[in-house]
Amino acid sequence: MWKTQRFEAATPFDAQGCYTGHSYSLRLHLAGTLDQVMGWVLDFGDVKTRFKPFYQQLDHHPLDQVAGLADFSCAGIARWAAEQLQADTPELTRVDVYQRPGEGALYECDGEG
Repeated sequence: MWKTQRFEAATPFDAQGCYTGHSYSLRLHLAGTLDQVMGWVLDFGDVKTRFKPFYQQLDHHPLDQVAGLADFSCAGIARWAAEQLQADTPELTRVDVYQRPGEGALYECDGEG
């Protein structure tokens, strides 16, 4: 299963502190054992609740002020997101970050945190 969330963020583009805004799509891919009673891997409502604080630290914030995020490319954001989430989310298998359809990066999680 996956959960996609759009977010708006600013990135610095010069040494004088000027920023430019960007729109991103962040998709978290999750996998696990199918619950035999409920018929799903995870409850989608639980997934939304679980990741809301993570998304909130990105949406409408300057990315150079997000703790631990140093590479503002789609690949850098995807890698950072995986590193932030893997320890508490063993179901995480991949993180996709796009600025436009077909323009972005995929980060495959190795399952080792």
